[in-house]
Amino acid sequence: MCTNLNLKVLFLLVVTGLFFFACSEEPNRDPEKSVNYYALLTGDMTTSPFFGYLTTYTEIPSGSIDNAKSGSLSIQTNGMRGGVRWIFKRTSLATEGKDDLVRYSVDANGKMKEDGRISSGKNSNYCIYNDTLGFYVDSDRGLFKIQKFNPSLMQRTGDIDLSTVKDTKYGYQDVGSCLIVSKEGKLYVDIFSDEKTKKGNFFINKPLGFVELAVVDIASGRYEKTIRYDGISYIGYPGNENQMWTLGDDGALYLCSHGFGATGAINGSAIVRIKKGTTEFDKNWIIKADDYTPGTSFGTVCVKDGKLYTAMSSRALDFKTLLTDASYSYYSFDKENITQRPTKISDIPLTTYPFMCTQAITVIDGKIYFRVVNNMDKNGYYVLENNYTVKQAFNVSSGGVVWGFCQLKVK
Repeated sequence: MCTNLNLKVLFLLVVTGLFFFACSEEPNRDPEKSVNYYALLTGDMTTSPFFGYLTTYTEIPSGSIDNAKSGSLSIQTNGMRGGVRWIFKRTSLATEGKDDLVRYSVDANGKMKEDGRISSGKNSNYCIYNDTLGFYVDSDRGLFKIQKFNPSLMQRTGDIDLSTVKDTKYGYQDVGSCLIVSKEGKLYVDIFSDEKTKKGNFFINKPLGFVELAVVDIASGRYEKTIRYDGISYIGYPGNENQMWTLGDDGALYLCSHGFGATGAINGSAIVRIKKGTTEFDKNWIIKADDYTPGTSFGTVCVKDGKLYTAMSSRALDFKTLLTDASYSYYSFDKENITQRPTKISDIPLTTYPFMCTQAITVIDGKIYFRVVNNMDKNGYYVLENNYTVKQAFNVSSGGVVWGFCQLKVK
């Protein structure tokens, strides 16, 4: 059971943190040719504020590496999300209680630079739809509005009004604070509700036992309907870069319900989905964490070649050791036969919960990579060799704990 003090400390951990970005040197590139970069984020997560490094590589690292390179960029962060061309992140301005949505790109010399910023108020979350359209939350502009922006220009372009979903029986509601995601021309936005309090924070709010998403047509910006899944309490996550969803290679959207709640226990963590060609939850498909380890939490998911990959612990999640308890193993499910027990992926060390890491399981160049953090000699990524075995791709010996790994294609 987690105390109120521990919950407050964890919430502060989510919304504050610092790290430095650093990049490797490279000659000026030909602007007509696309260059692959591999961005690796590491940082200190032992004391606040947090410091770290984002280093670019022109090929996937191997062996034992030092990720603390020259040319680092000082920045506040709690993780990163990689796009095709850019890296995005929300930066907490702790002194003002505000957030910024920030864009980083690779310059002509192969170094990361900040090249765009939008003030996004409080409780920011975001989604990049394409090069000219993205969505984010700014609660200062309205609890029932989703802001639109141009990622290429990093300029706000308007908003989507979802006030029609407001239900006056709740003491508090907002939209998009935990989840904004797109699939097949539709935007899915969480509706966060609390019965009694007037605060939007699931660490103090009572779990309601269901989740609701507003479905929006992206082309017209019109609200279409609300979809609901009973039996789980939370979906997506506010306050850090772990989006807790993936778009599988089957075209379906897979969503993690972490189950965090005010009781200090996990309230039925699960993975659910919305299949390709539909805009409803697949009510005949759910993976429940409690079926395997009561109290464990799903925080990452990847779907490729008929398999669903995730991580589960051998014991219930403890908020006090959330970032340090290396008890999680990676598993593979047959995604269309989920009643069969999953297969534990061998030859991979135990790891910590992927709290702030979007890329705990990530596909790069067609291969699946798994983040492992368990002492400095097991601090890097492992790559899947076949369906169930892996080998170490690289280990970070200096530069801090691994917090992200993604590919960028830059012209």
